Parts: sequence; structure tokens; C-alpha cells
Amino acid sequence: MADWGSGYVIDTAYVHDFCRVQVPAMLSFAALAKGVAAPGGRGEPLHYCDLGCGQGLTATIVAAANPNTAVFAADFNPTHIAGARSLAHAAGLDNIVFREADFAELAEDAEVPEFDVIALHGVYSWIGAEHRKAIVALIRRRLKPGGLVYVSYDAMPGWAGMAPLRRLMVQLQVAQPQVSSKRALDQALALADGLKEAGAHFYRMYPQAAVQLERLRKLPASYLAHELLTRDWQAFSFADLAQELADAKLTFLGSAHLTDHVDRVNFTDAQQALLTDLADPLINETARDMIIGRQFRRDIFAKGFTPMAPMAARECWLATRFVLTSPRDDVELTFDTPLGRFQLRSETYRPVIEAFAAGPLSLREVVERLPEATMGWASLTDAIKVLVGQGHLAPALPPEDEAIRRTSTQAFNAAVMARAKETTELRYLASPVTGGGIRVDPLTQLYMQAKRKGIADPAALLASLAVAGGERFEKDGQKLPADGVRAEISGRIAAIDARVLPLLGRLGVA
Repeated sequence: MADWGSGYVIDTAYVHDFCRVQVPAMLSFAALAKGVAAPGGRGEPLHYCDLGCGQGLTATIVAAANPNTAVFAADFNPTHIAGARSLAHAAGLDNIVFREADFAELAEDAEVPEFDVIALHGVYSWIGAEHRKAIVALIRRRLKPGGLVYVSYDAMPGWAGMAPLRRLMVQLQVAQPQVSSKRALDQALALADGLKEAGAHFYRMYPQAAVQLERLRKLPASYLAHELLTRDWQAFSFADLAQELADAKLTFLGSAHLTDHVDRVNFTDAQQALLTDLADPLINETARDMIIGRQFRRDIFAKGFTPMAPMAARECWLATRFVLTSPRDDVELTFDTPLGRFQLRSETYRPVIEAFAAGPLSLREVVERLPEATMGWASLTDAIKVLVGQGHLAPALPPEDEAIRRTSTQAFNAAVMARAKETTELRYLASPVTGGGIRVDPLTQLYMQAKRKGIADPAALLASLAVAGGERFEKDGQKLPADGVRAEISGRIAAIDARVLPLLGRLGVA
């Protein structure tokens, strides 16, 4: 069989994943956090491009939750495109186009429209130099002035130790092209284990490689095959990537991960002082990666921008709506950072969380509800950035067109939930409030369907479906009988009613 994959894994489909930070409203807010006005935060008409869209789930959710946005999604794998088109068709979406094409074809196609946003998630590190040049050419020709590019990639120095081991894994696969990627992955991991057991000095020189490999093993095999076995992989120093994108007239704007914007969460006082003295933005950003040992970057670049005046930026902040995307009681005030386990101040964060528990609110409305002198402006905006970065809060679109968005998201969510009996891969539903997606497990999807259909005993139905689907229920090492399975499902349903459905209601999903 001819190899049309150019060294990319093609016999194993990629995972159905949703990337929350590449939603237009999220990218627009990340730009605002850097004092720059950018498209996407008001639900306004946009042209949005997802290059290397994989299974197309993110692109389809963006289309469903932003009906004013014309979405163009492309991937060179026809299996991905066929599946994505099927889901979009079932959802009745008419504002998304899927193209099966490589980057060079798209760069030369005069009919490809101009875009306000171009997103590349999990693409740039896994393709060869010629394909990257085609991407840069496409961006140069098709990104509008003032438009944004989101790009994620494996980063140096975080992959410095793992890179030689990963290269050996690829060589093992290339030496036996007839072997499936699943088998090649098993062999590659076994080789890595064998080297460690044999006392390879590599693991003494780079102990972090063993830690990184153990973390990777916990990920789905379909993801790992693409991550570890793609031939033309490269981890980039930030400055090298920025130099490549400069050919498309792009300037670095900031990280799409909002917690990266809050230095006190990531750096000691001494480290912050060192960074303050590094005026060159490329050197400064590279030094940040060196301090953190960053393995993965999510960057936003712009094709021209003008920083807002401070008062104008403040007004944009105050006008922006936000919504909790976690149950209020699940919002933890501790989380892992490069500095270790970081503790947020309860007196600062709890009043903000309690305010947003009422539903989507503008920051101005929150300020009006907070006790006087709760915090200064810098502390408040830092709190918002951290809560968004940790996935507990999201920017919300204006309420004016929410009814239109709700019609579109309901159709998409119905199409997803209709497949919950057949597959557990589609774990995200679309929100008309955020313009993005929210993770909803298959059991919850099936329960929501049962409720909408008025089924009298949903626990019995879901228990039978779970057993038929091969799910194993045990207690104290013993398989549960039928009534025990029903009781277990009833307990899960009670938790869904108490915790999950109120959240989904706040997000316009339930």
C-alpha cells in the first residue's frame, strides 16, 4: 500500500478531543488580557479556520456555538474528514466546511477565504519543514490584518531529555513499515523499558525522560501513536518558532493559557526580577521556558495590533461576561504550578466564585456585588485569569443572540447524544453561553436523553445499557448483581442531578 502520510501516522485515527483555548471568545479574552482588542469576543460574524483539524470536534463545536462564524476546517486524513462531515450533517450545521487537503494545496488555492482567526492545535511540531513553510505561506496570504493565529507545539527545553528516546522509537517503526502503528507503539514502549532495565546511562543523564514517559503512558494509545511515532517531529525553542512565523508578518501576543499571564503563580521573586531585566521579548519568553522547563506551549500571534489605552482596556474588561464552568463546590483554591502546590487566598477568590455562582455576569456586575475593598483592580483581573486558566471560569458571549445560539447548540448536542449508545468518544457538548464546549460523560448524556424522552425508570435503562456495553461493576472485588448495578447507577444519577445538571443549565446545555 502506498504511503501518502509523509511520515505521519495514518492507520490509527486521532482522538476526538476539544481544545477550549482555541474557541474565538477565549482567544479574544487572552488578547484582552494583554491589552489588545481582538475579534471573537462579542459573537460577531467571523471567518475561522482550523488547520489540521483532526476529527473536527473543536471546529464543529465552534460552528454550533457560534452560528455567526463561518468555519473552515481542513485535514489531510480522509477518515477524519468523513467522520467530521457526518457529525456536522447530523447536527444540521450550514456554517462549516470541511476540506480534505494538505497545507500546500490550501496555500495555493485562491478560493480559500480570508480569516479572522487561524488555529493550529497539535500540528506544528508534527510536520516537516516543507509543510510548515506551506502553513506560513497560507497565513501570510489568508489571515486578515488584525487577525489572530493560535498555535500549540512541543517546546524546548521540556523535551530535551525525551527527544533522543522518541527519535529511537520512530527509527524502530521506520525499519518495519509493514507493522501497524499500534504494534509499533507497543514495541517502542517495550524498547524504552528494556533500555531502562538494562541500566542505560541515558536514564541517568536525563532522569526526567522516565518521568515524562510514565506520564505519556496514561494517555490513550491513539493519541500516543501520533505523539511518539510521527516521523517529522520537532520540539521548538520559542524564538525559533517566532522567527518562522515572522515570515507571515506575525507578532507574538501572549499565551492562550491564562494562568501563564500571572507571574506570581509561576515564578519566584528572584525569577521575576531576572525576567524584568530581559527587555527583548524573544529572549524573555525563552528564559521563561528555561526557568519552568516548559514542555508544551499554546501561543497567540497577531498580524498587526495596537495596544488599547488603559481606560479603554479596563472598560472592555468590565463589559466582558464570564460564567462558571465547574460546580461551585468543585473550585479548588490549590493547584500545581512550576513553584509547586500553589494556594490561592480564600478571602480574594471565594467572593468572586460566589458572585459568579448566580450565573453569567459581566465583570462590572461582579464588582458591584463584591464587598467594598475586597481587592484592587490588578488582584481582581489576576483572579479572573487564574480561574479561566484553571478551567473553572470562561468568558461568555453577549446575551443578545443567545436564543439563536441555543437553537444551533441544541441540534448539535442532540446529534452527539444520539451516538452515546454506540461510542464513548464524543465527550463534549456545545454551550450557547461560552461559544465553546463542556465535557459531559456518556452516562450523563444518556441520562439527559432519557429525561427528555420521559422514561419512567432511567436507572434501570442505563444499568442495562452499561452492562450491555461491557462496563464492569464491582464492590470489594466482587461483581455486582443486577440490583447492585441498578443501585450504583441510581447513585450516579443522584450526583448528576445534584451537581452536573445545574452547571449544564447555567451553560445553556441542559
